[in-house]
Amino acid sequence: MEIQGSTADGTRKIEYLELLRIIASFFVIVNHTASGEFLAMQPGERKWFLLVAYFFMSKTAVPVFLMISGVLLLRHVDGYRKHGARIFRIVLDIVIFSFVYYVRSWYVNGMSFDLIEFFKLIYRQKVTNAYWYLYLYLGILVMLPLLQRLASAMGRREYVYLMILSVGFLGLMPILIHYREGFLYNAGFSSVFLSTLAALLFLGYFLENHVEIRWQYALVSVMVLAGCLMFLVAATYGEYQRTPEDYLFFDERTHLTITAMAASLFYLARCFGSVCRVRVFWKAVTWLGGCSFGIYLLSDLFLDIYMPFYQLYLLHRFHVIAALLIYEALIFLTGAAVTAILRCIPLVKRLV
Repeated sequence: MEIQGSTADGTRKIEYLELLRIIASFFVIVNHTASGEFLAMQPGERKWFLLVAYFFMSKTAVPVFLMISGVLLLRHVDGYRKHGARIFRIVLDIVIFSFVYYVRSWYVNGMSFDLIEFFKLIYRQKVTNAYWYLYLYLGILVMLPLLQRLASAMGRREYVYLMILSVGFLGLMPILIHYREGFLYNAGFSSVFLSTLAALLFLGYFLENHVEIRWQYALVSVMVLAGCLMFLVAATYGEYQRTPEDYLFFDERTHLTITAMAASLFYLARCFGSVCRVRVFWKAVTWLGGCSFGIYLLSDLFLDIYMPFYQLYLLHRFHVIAALLIYEALIFLTGAAVTAILRCIPLVKRLV
C-alpha cells in the first residue's frame, strides 16, 4: 500500500482512495478472524453462508491495496533517490514492527530472546501472519523503476491487453482447470506473463485514468460484485460436498472471482467519491485513511490481545456474527487510536 497518498497534481489526497484504504484495512482484520468461525461449523447453516460471504468479501483487501498503490506509484517516473527512500522506509517498518511482535512473543510465551535469530526470522520468513504483504510491497518497490517506465509507455490498448493476460487468463485458468483437467496447459506458456498481483497495480492506474465514471459501469460493477460473491459462496459449498476436509479452493486472491470483485469495489468507490460532496465526511475519511497503514501493522497484535475477550465473553453473549463485528471493530479502532498517537511522534510518524 502506498502510504503517503496524494493526487496526480501532488496537492491533495484522492479522497476515494482513503475510503478504500479504510475498507481494505478492516477487511484485513476480517480475513484473519472470520475463517476460524465458519471452518468450525457444519456447512449448510444460514450463519455459515453469511460468514463465508463475509470472508470472501474480505479477500478483496490485498487487490484493493495493490490497485491503490498503482494509482499513486505509477503516475510519475521517479528518481532513484526517491525509490531508495521508499525501500528504506519499508525495511525499517519490517524491522521495527516485527521487533515489537518478537518482544511480545518473548514476554508472553517465554521464548528465548536472540537478536541473531530475530534477524534470521524476518529475513527468511515473517514474524506475524499479516506481514507477508510487507515483503510483497518491498518487492514492488524494488521493481518500481521498471514498472513506472512501463506504465508511462503504455496506452489504453496496452493496459487492456495486460489485464486480459495477467488478470483474466491467469485468474480464470486455475478455476477452469480445477473443474476440467482438459484445460490444463503447458506452464511454460504463461511463465513470462506479468503476475496477477503485479498487474493489479496497472489495473488500479487504468481504472483511475482510463475509465470514465458512468452509471452504466457502476451498475455493471454492482452486478459483478454480487454475482462473484454468490458464486464463491455456492461454489465453496459445492467444494465441501466434494472434499469436506479441504474445501477452500477459492480462497485465492489472484483468482478472477476475487480480482473482479476488488476491481468493482474500487470503481464503485471512485463513483461514490465523484458524487458525495459532504466535506465533514471526507475530512473524517482522510484522517482515518491516514491511519490505515498503522492499523494494518498493529492488527495482528491487537487481534491476539483481544482474543480472550472475544472467546470468553463476546461469543457467549452475542450471536457469532455480532461477536465477530465487535471483535474486529475493537481491533480496528484500537489500531487507529494507537496509530494517531504514534503519528504525533516526529521520528515515528513517517513509519505509520
